[in-house]
Amino acid sequence: MKNKLYKKILLLFLTGPLFISCEDWLSPKPLSFYAPENTFVDKAGFESILVSCRKQLKLEWFGDNNPSMYEYAFSDLGVFGCPEAVNIHNLEIQFTPYSATPRLWSLAWGGIKYANIVITRQEKADFKTEQDKNEILSEGYFHRAYWYYRLVNLWGDVPMILQEVEEPKMDFNSSPRLEILKQMKDDLEFAVKWLPEKAEYGAVNRAAGEHLLTKIYLSLGEFENAIASASLCIKNYGHDLMRERFGVRKNDGIHDVVNDLFNPDNISSKENLEGILVVQERFGMEGNTGPGDKGSQRMRGWTPYWCGPDVLDPDGKRGCVDGKNVALMDSLGRGIAGVRPSNFYQYYLWKDCKNDLRHNSVNWYDISRLWYNNPKSDYYEKQVQKAYVRDTFRCYFSWPYYKIFVGKDEINVGNNPKGGFTDQYIFRLAETYLLRAEAYYWADRSEEALADLNEIRKRAKAPELESISIEDILDERARELYFEEPRKCELTRIAFIMAQLGKNGYSLDNFHKKNYYYDRAIEKNNFYKEEYFYSTNKYVIRPYHVLWPIPNETIVANAEGNITQNLGYPGAKE
Repeated sequence: MKNKLYKKILLLFLTGPLFISCEDWLSPKPLSFYAPENTFVDKAGFESILVSCRKQLKLEWFGDNNPSMYEYAFSDLGVFGCPEAVNIHNLEIQFTPYSATPRLWSLAWGGIKYANIVITRQEKADFKTEQDKNEILSEGYFHRAYWYYRLVNLWGDVPMILQEVEEPKMDFNSSPRLEILKQMKDDLEFAVKWLPEKAEYGAVNRAAGEHLLTKIYLSLGEFENAIASASLCIKNYGHDLMRERFGVRKNDGIHDVVNDLFNPDNISSKENLEGILVVQERFGMEGNTGPGDKGSQRMRGWTPYWCGPDVLDPDGKRGCVDGKNVALMDSLGRGIAGVRPSNFYQYYLWKDCKNDLRHNSVNWYDISRLWYNNPKSDYYEKQVQKAYVRDTFRCYFSWPYYKIFVGKDEINVGNNPKGGFTDQYIFRLAETYLLRAEAYYWADRSEEALADLNEIRKRAKAPELESISIEDILDERARELYFEEPRKCELTRIAFIMAQLGKNGYSLDNFHKKNYYYDRAIEKNNFYKEEYFYSTNKYVIRPYHVLWPIPNETIVANAEGNITQNLGYPGAKE
């Protein structure tokens, strides 16, 4: 009975009803043979719970309206594109402790739960060697650190739970963000000594440990340590930037190495030396992200609603349509503009990009190429004219085709494809270079920072820069890592660094009133800057949204402890 109760209520205080409705693993499974005391007794038993840890990494990136969208919609690069009945436009009104909590909150605590089972129970397990024991422990440390890194850069101070929770608890206390990061640093410094140099896809290797440790060193202001860990990741474990054509289409004469990197058949290829941590989602594969196969659905979420009724021809008739076996549908998919990119991402970021592969006609779909696909229109196969598009916000924008296109949709064969099954990079070596560039920048080693950033630009055949700033680094992250990095999380991390260093007038003392995250979002994202009105609401963001609201139900349920609300939100204590 104790174990069944534990499965029902573990971390209930943190997640509330939303978590129960979203996560099927909280449902009791009366399989006594597989009770924890019978399962977690050797390396094979721990591999089963590590599978759950690894699956947790996938859940952010797959399925409809997935959690990754928040990272972009609340950043400098975009906003939610659907009406406010579906998504948040005005954060001041719609994003509060009493509104629906982003699903990333439940994902993070689920990941920490699984990791803590690994970390706690390995102490009493029987391993054949010290290496086996420490490899298991180290992967547990990695997963816990991964999710705490996300939590502290989205929600700030949260409870630090370092042991498996086996009894109902209502006395958790928030821990300071830096205290959590220091613990995660200690854990990862141990982990990178024991993680395997090579691991199967989805499992954690040593390079992934060094990559995450680099982010945590940066967060703590330990810039020389960040340089050292990033350098180990770049030099020591067999990874390299892919600079030449490779994979299934390497001889086609049409595509290029940037496109090769994101071909679904190449992401997990042994030829691909750039992927550090990759998760896999395959049609019919056990362990996919939801009940039944869903696929990536990224063509649905990240492309415009180009086939909607607001795309008219010059005669005022519907110019583009969706439906079974309709032209263009197989190559563009049926998008709904779940995320609508800012003008900064669409235009200004690519100014003077010259031959940048990431923005050429193969990899970037310029919406001006769209043609009328409605056979009933007199303008069939002629170029769509923007002047007759009634909703250019949602239906008419450009996007990085090479990252969003997943052609084979086994679920929606021939009928409104949403984006099929594919692997996904969690960490890629290109980001390691940019992390090291940032560490060099903070350490006042600008020439070395510039060299790392230009390695990425040279591979993309973009013009090399002659000087470097934090803006340049963030701009390059946007070009290279769109739909890979957790954008809002990284912006907040950098905002914290600036405040910790007292740079540019920023301070931790008034962080919720003045911070770099907000200033960049307002400067770069035209929709938040102009408070653009769409549907029946406008896009609004405030400085205190640098941290997200702790769910009120979490605070109330934790009656015997003290989980603090972030400043700026109802219930916060100045």
